[in-house]
Amino acid sequence: MNIVYDFLVLVHLLGMATIVAGVVLRLAAPNGPSGMVLVAGAGAQVITGFALTGIASAGLVDNDINHTKIAVKLGVAVIVLVLAHILQRKPKGTAQGLFYALAGFTLLNVAVAVFW
Repeated sequence: MNIVYDFLVLVHLLGMATIVAGVVLRLAAPNGPSGMVLVAGAGAQVITGFALTGIASAGLVDNDINHTKIAVKLGVAVIVLVLAHILQRKPKGTAQGLFYALAGFTLLNVAVAVFW
């Protein structure tokens, strides 16, 4: 089960990297990648986060579980996913505030994961 857990961690990190790359590319070139990149990364984060939490909660791996951290990360990840869906539907350049909010919440989620 550790191999499955490690693979899910890899996919979870790739989802985070996809979101961060989409944000950086969109900041560098406003006509850059579409919102679908952000939606794919955010979706991967939420789905793999659920799977990782389920495996750890079932006791299938030797990890301590911080439920408060998981709840905060889930809430922020859902906000990022909703903002990514909204940004995907809006024309580029019309929702800069939402884009910056998505970038901020993404950084917040990374900070919670690293420092908590």
